[in-house]
Amino acid sequence: MIEQFKYHLRNIITFRYFSIFSTNLFLIFGCQRSGTTLLLSILNAHPQITCVDETEFPSPYPFPSAQRLAVNKITNHYLCFKMLEHSHKLDFLKKFYPHAKILWPLRNPDSTISSMLSLVNSQGDWIDRCVIQEIERLKPFFGQELENRNLSELSKIELAAIYWLYKNQYPTWLKNNGFQVLEFKYEEVIQNQKEMLGKITNFLEIKWSDDLLNFYKKNLGKSLAGGTRTDRPINTAIASNLQAEFNSEEIQKINLIFQPLMQKYSYTAL
Repeated sequence: MIEQFKYHLRNIITFRYFSIFSTNLFLIFGCQRSGTTLLLSILNAHPQITCVDETEFPSPYPFPSAQRLAVNKITNHYLCFKMLEHSHKLDFLKKFYPHAKILWPLRNPDSTISSMLSLVNSQGDWIDRCVIQEIERLKPFFGQELENRNLSELSKIELAAIYWLYKNQYPTWLKNNGFQVLEFKYEEVIQNQKEMLGKITNFLEIKWSDDLLNFYKKNLGKSLAGGTRTDRPINTAIASNLQAEFNSEEIQKINLIFQPLMQKYSYTAL
C-alpha cells in the first residue's frame, strides 16, 4: 500500500500523467548486443537530440518527467533514452508515453550471440547473470510457448538464442498497442550509414544533420554499455563479426531455435 502511494505521488509530482508531451521522446529498445549503444552515440550527435544511456540514468526511476518533455517541446528538442531492460513494461509505456517513437535495431543472431558470449565485465558473464531474467520478462507476452521451455537445462548458447528469438518478436506487441516502431538491421546502419540514418530521421520527423555521420567527432570521449566508445567511427568490418566460435552441434541447435525469424529478416544461417 505504501509503495503504491509512493508510486502515484511520484507520478503526480513529476506530472507524468500528462502523456501528450511524449511526442518529444524516442526510445531505443532491442536485444542486447544489437547495436543499440552505437545508435545512441550516433543520434546524440544530432543538435536537436539529447541521448541518455542505460548506464547514465540518474535514479532507479529513469523515465523522464513531463516537465522535462514539455520544456523540450517548447525548445523543439528531443530526448532519446536507451533502456533495453524496461521495454517489457508495456502497460506503463502505454499509460505515460503513448506517443513515444521506438527504434528497434536487429542484428544477425549468430553475431549477436557471439557478442553476448564475449560480454564479460567486473560483475561477471552477462549471459550467466542476466539472460534468464530477460527471458522471464517476456513470459507475459509469449506465455505457454516460453513456459514449455525448461531454461535450467539449456546451454548458454541456447538461452541466448531463445532470448534473441522472443525479444525480436516483441515489437509486434508494441505495434499492436499503438506504438510507432521502426525495425531495421544493424548491418544496414554499418554498411549503408547515410541511407539508413536518413530513414531513421524521417521516421523520427526531424531534420537531417551531417553531424550524424561525424558523431564520433561531436561526442565526448567515454565508454557506454558493453564498452562501446562514443568517440570512435563505425568499423564496417564488425557487422557480421563472430567473436566466439560455434561447433557444429551448437550451430544446429541455435539455427533450429531462431530459424523462422531469420527467414523473416532474410538472415542466412551459419
